[in-house]
Amino acid sequence: MTSGLAHYLDVATRFQAERADAPAWLKRLREDALRQFERQGLPTPRDEEWKYTSVAPVEARPFVLAREVVGGADVAAEVARLSSAGPRLVFVDGRLDSSLSVLSGLPRGMTLKPLRDALRDDEAVLAEVLGQRARAEAHPFVALNAALLEDGVFLRLGRGVRSEVPVQVLFLSRAGDESVLSSPRVVVLAEEGSEATLVETYAGAGASFTNTVTEVTLGDNASLHHVKLQVEGDAALHLGMLHSRLGRDSRFASHAFNLGAALARNEVYAAFAGEGGDCTLNGLFVGQGTQHLDHRTDLDHAVPRCTSRELYKGVLDDRAHGAFHGHVRVRENAQRTDARQTSRNLLLSETAQVDARPQLEIFADDVKCAHGAAVGRLDENALFYLRSRGIDRVQAERLLTHAFASELVRAVPEGDVRARVEAMLALKLPGGPRLEVMA
Repeated sequence: MTSGLAHYLDVATRFQAERADAPAWLKRLREDALRQFERQGLPTPRDEEWKYTSVAPVEARPFVLAREVVGGADVAAEVARLSSAGPRLVFVDGRLDSSLSVLSGLPRGMTLKPLRDALRDDEAVLAEVLGQRARAEAHPFVALNAALLEDGVFLRLGRGVRSEVPVQVLFLSRAGDESVLSSPRVVVLAEEGSEATLVETYAGAGASFTNTVTEVTLGDNASLHHVKLQVEGDAALHLGMLHSRLGRDSRFASHAFNLGAALARNEVYAAFAGEGGDCTLNGLFVGQGTQHLDHRTDLDHAVPRCTSRELYKGVLDDRAHGAFHGHVRVRENAQRTDARQTSRNLLLSETAQVDARPQLEIFADDVKCAHGAAVGRLDENALFYLRSRGIDRVQAERLLTHAFASELVRAVPEGDVRARVEAMLALKLPGGPRLEVMA
């Protein structure tokens, strides 16, 4: 059994050989991506962009692709726990489980279908957009994802379509004998004036490696709330890349909650392509034990009169390690840009660690830009105040930690999605279940 780069090259080569009858453009996309992956290789901490994160666990274990969908009562129960009424697609170990998916209730003009079907039915559209936001030549794990491109989601909002009900996508991993590699691709195409909320949830107890890529294209005056909830198990490895392109006067809000996995890295990229755009990037990561949670954001103000707001928070206990690197670029002609970037982190133990690195790069002069980062511990004055009201120290610490984290939960649109995020967060925060009861 090979390991490391050679193993993944072998997995992708065999995958592509078994799909030799794919359309020429798709076959070429996969093959080009495989060459890019081989050229770039697996990153090491010597690479500046991977300074804080080692992918040694990805190299060490021979993850393989699942051959078939294996459902069961436990999977159905997990879907019931993690989803609400409305349209959804469910994937188990990277493969679609149609028996647990629901495609009814879609408004007229909205398309939601498995990517495998869309590659057949919507070939002309996907040939134009696939790989255009997330470029294989720029990132080794985007390249690996593209080399294995087959399963995932295609969401298309027609012009002026507005969905009142969130669209849900669940990726679950099962505990089994094999360590499973999943490479889902989520493609969102929101045409002019459309509006929706998309919820991506990653969960399960398996020894899995999820390498996911989401590409979002927003037309003029389109709006999308994207909520990502990652609550995978202690043996999971998770790498996620979200790339978005904003049209004129469009609005994009990313709410990323990284609460699980032994190693998780979440990257969010947003690029303004038209004036008047508004982008919000929110993120919360909660780590315990020896979890490693890494976050990178990149905002590209390439045109004038756009606004961006970014807030990432970390709560780290035990020997957990968190990292945040945010980059905001304001190009020369992007006058009247308004950009703010903030990273706040709370350490609950002497051995927890966080690296925060916000970065502004400004080439225009008529702009309002600010950034900042803070790392601290619970406020002793606030603890004293609560204890003076008869609350013991442990419970007071729990209340303050919950208050620190819940700001980002309240930013999620009100409804079932926010309630679900709140419930997952309550389970992860120290003393969480008791706080949930109190609420």
